[in-house]
Amino acid sequence: MSYISNNRNPGGYEPNGQHIHKNITTKNGEDRLPCTFYNKIGSCRHGEKCSRKHIRPTSSNTILLPNLYQNPKLNKNKDEELNAKQLQQYFDQFYKDIFVKFATLGAVTDIVVCENENNHLNGNVYVKFENKKSALYATHILNQEWFDARPVHCELSPVNSFEEANCRAYEVSECTRGDHCNFMHVHKPTQQLVDSLMSSQRKSILLHKLAELKEEESRKAETEKSEDKNENSNQSSGGSGVTTSMVEQLFA
Repeated sequence: MSYISNNRNPGGYEPNGQHIHKNITTKNGEDRLPCTFYNKIGSCRHGEKCSRKHIRPTSSNTILLPNLYQNPKLNKNKDEELNAKQLQQYFDQFYKDIFVKFATLGAVTDIVVCENENNHLNGNVYVKFENKKSALYATHILNQEWFDARPVHCELSPVNSFEEANCRAYEVSECTRGDHCNFMHVHKPTQQLVDSLMSSQRKSILLHKLAELKEEESRKAETEKSEDKNENSNQSSGGSGVTTSMVEQLFA
């Protein structure tokens, strides 16, 4: 599984996000009630044929990549069926691949992967970023790429709370709705993997900040050297303290 950039959407990146979504209205211009499931889950089994309005956000911390995860558990070829351990290993590798990619686009706070049996939720990947700017930037970049030999589709999602969107019955293996369930059936990665990825992301962010501090201190040193002022030299020592603190965080 790998990303291959193919520049599928060469249009310019617009920070206001208006190039991505437009609100949907009826043909005669009449307003419709908002679709509850779309607002809560970010997806609806009726799609564009839904009698209610799908209000597509132009600003959100969350993005959706529909049907990105190809669930081997739904493979109908019995000769290629995987056991529970193999399925988890397969999923963990997928989760690691996408996390590493998303983390290059912004600070990731959460990733949810659905394994519902219905078409509108099966394989959906939801990514929540630390800020809306990163999420919007991610939609621009990811819509130009391929994953696992398939073009990627990415959009901003109205989902704010994954907890409210999750199927609680499925979490305790009691959901009996099957492909009729409209709540998220979440496939979770092993906790050790999540902890490791989050730790790596945190250290990567700190290293980036550390590099910025070093560059800033280097510029200050050059200024102080040219001005040859002791007062400014004393002030620069405070910056070194901040840098030392960040180094300590890296190895905490």
